[in-house]
Amino acid sequence: MTDQPEFPNDAVESPRLPSDDDTYAVAAYILSLNGIVPAEGKLDRESLPKIKMPNRGGFVPDPEFDPARSFGRK
Repeated sequence: MTDQPEFPNDAVESPRLPSDDDTYAVAAYILSLNGIVPAEGKLDRESLPKIKMPNRGGFVPDPEFDPARSFGRK
């Protein structure tokens, strides 16, 4: 018998989702790396929708796309 846990996950806490603030912070960091928001800028639920993405006019939806078919739901 050893002192090791029977299953590797027994020794680790269950994963948790990041907080809203952490999620906005990661998004702000990634957007700042690409020059879309300033490095010291704040991102939250009010400011995120106001960001103008560089390729906002370049999206062309696929007329054949059917989410129900793609994800197995009807």
